[in-house]
Amino acid sequence: MNEKVLALVVTHNRKPLLAECLDLLSSQVRPPDHVLVVDNASTDGTAALLAQRQVEHLRLEANTGAAGGFHTGLAEACQRDFDWVWLLDDDAHPHPDSLQKFLIGLQQARTIGPEPSLLLSRLLWLDGRTHPMGIPWPDIRRPGLFLKALPLGLLPVRFGTYASMLVNLRIAREYPLPTKAYFLYNDDLEYSGRLLRRGVGYLVKDSLTVHKTRNPYSSAITASDEMFFLEARNRAWLVRSDAFGPLGKTYWLLNSLGVFLARLKEKGLKGGTPIWKGWLEGFRTSPDTKIDF
Repeated sequence: MNEKVLALVVTHNRKPLLAECLDLLSSQVRPPDHVLVVDNASTDGTAALLAQRQVEHLRLEANTGAAGGFHTGLAEACQRDFDWVWLLDDDAHPHPDSLQKFLIGLQQARTIGPEPSLLLSRLLWLDGRTHPMGIPWPDIRRPGLFLKALPLGLLPVRFGTYASMLVNLRIAREYPLPTKAYFLYNDDLEYSGRLLRRGVGYLVKDSLTVHKTRNPYSSAITASDEMFFLEARNRAWLVRSDAFGPLGKTYWLLNSLGVFLARLKEKGLKGGTPIWKGWLEGFRTSPDTKIDF
């Protein structure tokens, strides 16, 4: 397994979580070949931590959100001599053999189909159960691939989250970068959806990562009106994105309805304002992510 892997971590004002993530990357059974941290203008001493540990980092002058951080990081990764980039949130803490299991899964995937565009870890929450936010949508377009993949501990997927995503840089160079305009929420679903519109990706069952979110559900449900506006707007962009065909667009419409109802249940009727404002904004504007197939 001579794959060259760059680990890319995006962070913003979560120094303790970042420190733990870096510890776990350095103690991997099969460590990444290099670690790059994109710091979204943190003000909590993150820069000093990275300098002390001599970790390469790109410090952004303003907080560009997860979308901007991964946009910048992937732009840099695509210019470097690596085969794969391992995308990680600062609160995504891999098990010691997570990368090793990724690469074993990669070798198995190559025996049953085309070169994967990406691989996903199986995400766990703090209590050890499967993290609900990390359950991917199976790629039901390829039933034959399912039959080959499942006995190998692989699940063909249609999209996934940045919490622990291994991206094929050769393929990533052929696609637009993650869209900065999303800022926060759903940018990873749109980006991975783009890579997998024509490509193949898998969840690797034995590659485990603990996603240390505050709650085992989307933080958007209880977020401020300002933040939930982004959730609603980005969902409209997601529905319109060329990353998904009719089936995917239908899924996101129904999924968004469920999220909006959960928001109303949490906040009452007053919680509806950012929903309709964001939804309308998402259909009125465009992040310009058209894909030429």
